Amino acid sequence: MWHHRGSVVNWEIPGTVGSSQPDQPQPSTDLRELLIGWLGFQRQSFARKLRDLDASGVAAEAIPPLQLSILGLIRHMTQMEHWYLTYGLGGGEAHWVYGEDDYAGGTLETLEADLAAYREEIINADRAVATLTSLDSPGLGLGWPLGATLIKMVQEYAVHNGQGHMLRYAALGEVIR
Repeated sequence: MWHHRGSVVNWEIPGTVGSSQPDQPQPSTDLRELLIGWLGFQRQSFARKLRDLDASGVAAEAIPPLQLSILGLIRHMTQMEHWYLTYGLGGGEAHWVYGEDDYAGGTLETLEADLAAYREEIINADRAVATLTSLDSPGLGLGWPLGATLIKMVQEYAVHNGQGHMLRYAALGEVIR
């Protein structure tokens, strides 16, 4: 769900309602729990990239000459959630919502639909993760084991959280932590 507080976009992803600062998962000997915890942490961190931004800031290609926006990152992560988790683990039909150039094309007009698609993909992805009982269980789509797939998704978010961090500051025009 996303909504405006004044002109600022506030958006929560499933499982993060009310989370202002994400908490890192506690060390655990349960590797499955730990990897799912890190995925949740990275998702929360990703959602925080919208904080203090209005819709124009989310869609802004704020670091010339890069043609990249936080909205482009959201579109990319929608596809990564689908490819690696929803389809990769759960099987079914693979599809590319935004085509090969998923970073491009998001606009103010697509913002609400893009955020809704991302949120829905997370719900579907979490269902797919829940169906596999062991980190060694192969996914029904890509055949990758659950453990390797979770590591890949934590890595995807880590890379794009760093990009989103810089894009957010550039769109704001100042460093607001």
